[in-house]
Amino acid sequence: MKDNYVYQILKQFFINSYPLEIEEKVQRWIIKDEWIDEKNRAMSAIWDDMEITPDDNTYKALESVKNTIKLLEYKKRRLRTTRILLSSAAVIIPVLLLLGSYFYINRNVEQIEVATSYNQQKQCTLPDGTVILLNSCTKMTYPSQFKDTIRVVTLEGEAYFSVARDTTKPFIVKTSDLSVRVLGTKFNLSAYPTNDRTIATLNSGKILVHVQSGKVDGRYILKTNQEIVYNKIDESVLINTATSKATDWKDGALIFQDATFNDIVSAIERRYGVTIDYNKQELPNIPYTIKFINNESLEEVLNILQDVVGGFEYKQEKSRITFIKKEGESMDKNGN
Repeated sequence: MKDNYVYQILKQFFINSYPLEIEEKVQRWIIKDEWIDEKNRAMSAIWDDMEITPDDNTYKALESVKNTIKLLEYKKRRLRTTRILLSSAAVIIPVLLLLGSYFYINRNVEQIEVATSYNQQKQCTLPDGTVILLNSCTKMTYPSQFKDTIRVVTLEGEAYFSVARDTTKPFIVKTSDLSVRVLGTKFNLSAYPTNDRTIATLNSGKILVHVQSGKVDGRYILKTNQEIVYNKIDESVLINTATSKATDWKDGALIFQDATFNDIVSAIERRYGVTIDYNKQELPNIPYTIKFINNESLEEVLNILQDVVGGFEYKQEKSRITFIKKEGESMDKNGN
């Protein structure tokens, strides 16, 4: 239990970072004389997971890390810090190298945020030549320069990635539920916070997907034309054969394959810039496959959805739509 607690603290510090006001407290905690063995084991595990080779910039950054630590009551803690670093050099130094490379170097690099609104797509090219097409209501953050030995971007929403190949710098996309690690390939990643599912679809090459959410903590390797589906509701993970549907949104299509009612509604909201209200307790608990490929209007989409699902009517007031259950009927045409 203690090992896991220490691991989570250090992993957050080294890989995801804390707010600035907390970073200093964690730095002090790292160099304290308590839980040394647990810290060593945790930092060794983090180092092994990252699989990063330090470069010249890494060693320069190490000096910044040491100086930062020394500023923390330097005279009082000098001997203690030296003793800890020497006794745990095999583990501490590599992790400090990681910290220096990933955390302190990138702190000085400008973070760029690209976002799209309703029914909008946007293409951007990263410093390494990677080309990304963002779907509607998507936000992505990336550094103005990839100075580290890994290339990391964060995504909230959906995007199609054509990653520039660089065997010395793995490319990692982080979302709230999973991360995708590649060297150079093409894949689609749908990770909307409001959706029931997060889906990574591989077009070419190979990717490593780390699902870490709720009770799930697993790594999966996808090959060409495979997709991984993480269901947030039941915390299940499925690997399926992919179809072209995953990227049809680039051509303006709305295609749902075994999608939940909630995911369909969320996509309609993003496409047409509306808010849809309905009683989630009456939500049909079955998957739906529906295709909208002819640039249908909002009214046409709602009428088709009403026909496929059944059991509800709707009313619209400007940009707000309300689904109303028909008396004596279920919002599931099949009666489930």
